[in-house]
Amino acid sequence: MTSPATKLESRLASIVPNLRSGLREDASRPRKGRVRRVTGTVIHATVEEVRIGEICELLDPRTGAVTKAEVVGLMDEMAILVPLGDLTGLSSLTEVIATGKTQTVPVGPGLLGRVISAFGEPLDGKPLAPDGITGSYPVNAYPPSPLERSLISEPIQLGIRALDGLLTCARGQRVGIFGEPGVGKSILLSDIVSGTDADVAVVALVGERGREVREFIEHQLGPEGLARAVIVVATSDRPAIERVKAAYVATSIAEYFRDQGKHVLLAMDNITRFARAQREIGLASG
Repeated sequence: MTSPATKLESRLASIVPNLRSGLREDASRPRKGRVRRVTGTVIHATVEEVRIGEICELLDPRTGAVTKAEVVGLMDEMAILVPLGDLTGLSSLTEVIATGKTQTVPVGPGLLGRVISAFGEPLDGKPLAPDGITGSYPVNAYPPSPLERSLISEPIQLGIRALDGLLTCARGQRVGIFGEPGVGKSILLSDIVSGTDADVAVVALVGERGREVREFIEHQLGPEGLARAVIVVATSDRPAIERVKAAYVATSIAEYFRDQGKHVLLAMDNITRFARAQREIGLASG
């Protein structure tokens, strides 16, 4: 006669595989939700278990169009998202699909001499060569430990004799250029990018007018300066989140080349517009 314990053990043995299979299916099931409210450039949606910084896809069921958005806040049972694109066509029928991923940027030697957007997409009319892209790099990577940072001991040449002789800068230092509009800050920055002895220069153009971007690349920087530079652009007509991402993407690209053993110059024009974009996002999300 079979004991009750043996019967229970046999029954559990038949149930456990089904439970495991159900859990695997549930884990692979996409987390979906709906748009509940759109206020300005901020989207409120109900979607399960999203995290700050996670990328979600906004799917229009009628057209199949997909727009990406980033989770920037949580309020009660709703997620606050900022779109990484145009809001045209968004409706209460729009499906919100959590991807479980954060933003990454394609990296590799093929980025040198290229002009890209805040999402790593080429803006100069040429596709990124697959053999020049070696992988991807997280946009929100952790900074190195303070004890792993090199000491400030070696000078860097900026290519401007007045600065190199009287205001010598060193590798690893941060330098700010401040002045009234129209006094030549962008020209000075382009001269530094062109004349520095760094291996790679990464430049973030944040909140600039489209005309200013082209002038910087073609006239101020020139072909020689562009050849060993990566330009990340988010003009003033782009959404605030894109302007903020341009600065972070440029930093991630600079960190990638740093990890490859290169000496990298990271420049941003300008940090005031970057701060304004962050303020816009903060005010919109409440």
